[in-house]
Amino acid sequence: MSENVARIWVVARVHGPDEGGVQTYVAQVAQAYARIGLLVTVFAKSSAGPRREAEGNVTLVDVGPTSQLRVYMRLARAMARAWLAGERPEAIHACTWRAAIPALPFPRPLIVTVHGREVGRPSGRAFRLMRAVLSRAARVVAVSDATRTLMLERVPALAGRCVAAWNGVIVPPGRLVETGNPIPRVITVCRLVPRKNVPAAVRAVSQCLAQGAVLDYAVIGRGNDEPAVRSAVEAHAGPGITMTGYVSDEELADRYRTADLFLHPQIALEDGAEMEGFGLSVADAMAQGIPCIVGRDGGPGELVRDGIDGLVVDGHSPAAIAEAVHLLVADTSYRRRLGESARCFALENFSWDRHCRLALEGLTDRAEPTMEQASAKA
Repeated sequence: MSENVARIWVVARVHGPDEGGVQTYVAQVAQAYARIGLLVTVFAKSSAGPRREAEGNVTLVDVGPTSQLRVYMRLARAMARAWLAGERPEAIHACTWRAAIPALPFPRPLIVTVHGREVGRPSGRAFRLMRAVLSRAARVVAVSDATRTLMLERVPALAGRCVAAWNGVIVPPGRLVETGNPIPRVITVCRLVPRKNVPAAVRAVSQCLAQGAVLDYAVIGRGNDEPAVRSAVEAHAGPGITMTGYVSDEELADRYRTADLFLHPQIALEDGAEMEGFGLSVADAMAQGIPCIVGRDGGPGELVRDGIDGLVVDGHSPAAIAEAVHLLVADTSYRRRLGESARCFALENFSWDRHCRLALEGLTDRAEPTMEQASAKA
């Protein structure tokens, strides 16, 4: 590789094929940095490691599955080997504040992403560690205004270094906004955890069905809240609601392609500390031209403009969720208008390249000449 090409390290404690929003974030950020002309080395761990793989300008150094403490040690050793081998970056992007810990010894500008709950929940020693790590960052990237607000409530001194930058989406070509399904198809796609509020979504849809609405509803995903979701589904007397569990990428793409409505009534828990920072599945649905019903708490409540791209409801109120579902299932024209607006908004605002450009801005003098040239391409 040419020595004139800028290099960046991306550090994460997780990676595909393991599931999760951060795993998606890591992969997409790495690809975005590569598209703007940087050499990217991703240091991470997954159940598929240990391994080293290279594709184009992205090299993955996977330290393999192990305990949390050993992950930090393995990541630090892998980065030290790369440093000694001359593969020194001009900046390091840690995809969470904890992933930044093994990067601290390396004298390069540090970018740290914060996603929401991981900055809201720490207390005691964990909070002091988080504050110390973030204080070392040259740039802190919050994935939404809601996340930035939460972080600055806890660490106000970071205000001058923190930027809110929405995540991106991969926009599929050629989807028709109106599917033409004889029975409207409603989907929820997410990891099943309490803040996603899926049991309330199931109860709301059940109420709609009991009141005569005609629709098919599928809950797609798995997670530790699955028993509560399953209990809500089993309490529904009649057809119309199913749980699919995990599905393949091909089936998931088909589910999005044929969906008429996306339901994600997330809520904030633990006095706001446990919240949805962005909502990648919501952004994906918007990019597909699917109108979304989301809760007002957290990131999705700022992605969806109420009455323009979808509906924003009080996720704590099953009646409010049910009213929104009933309205959009019944009104095809309104649903089409919302979907068209959602797709346009997603195309204009959800960009991984823009996200990475904002992450690169404002780095120290050492990184400016080559990193800013790369940023300008985004």
